[in-house]
Amino acid sequence: MSWSIFKANILRYANRPELIDDIDFVASLYANEYDSAVKRGTDSINLIGIQSGNKSIMENLFKLALTQGRLSSSSSFNLIGEFGKGVVAYWAGAPMKPFPIPLIPAPGSIQNIAVTNNTVINPGSWPSIPSPPPNNNASLFVDMFVNAATLHLLSVSGLISTTSLYPGAPTPIPGPGVIVWTGYSVIG
Repeated sequence: MSWSIFKANILRYANRPELIDDIDFVASLYANEYDSAVKRGTDSINLIGIQSGNKSIMENLFKLALTQGRLSSSSSFNLIGEFGKGVVAYWAGAPMKPFPIPLIPAPGSIQNIAVTNNTVINPGSWPSIPSPPPNNNASLFVDMFVNAATLHLLSVSGLISTTSLYPGAPTPIPGPGVIVWTGYSVIG
């Protein structure tokens, strides 16, 4: 549903030349819609969502990509690849939400009782997907961006610091734990 919402919101403006020709508007639109889409997603293991990504740097890199595309006379310019730089920057060091507490215990523990930190440690790598040839079909570009973004999210990973309970007698002993996660998903 979330990528469908992303696509519908982008395409709502695709037939309005006064808006779609404005680089600032297009960069802001893609950045805001991407941010909204991934905030409706979760990591693939613990089902924890992103708290905030670096939307402003992503938007600025989108503006740079759009400006480069406008000035480029090369048919090999890859706007989707350039947008990927903004998406990867969005994820660099992003904090994740502290809830829910992961159900799978930290290694060696029997239960997690709190999350003390959850941060993206690897912003992932953007896949090499060619841009579509020049055309008037905005839907094709959006679909290719969504496909690349979906593949990219599989490579995002993070580290959850927890307070966990470890086996002990007569009661479990609390201590620090670390959980590594890989993959983030946004429902199609």
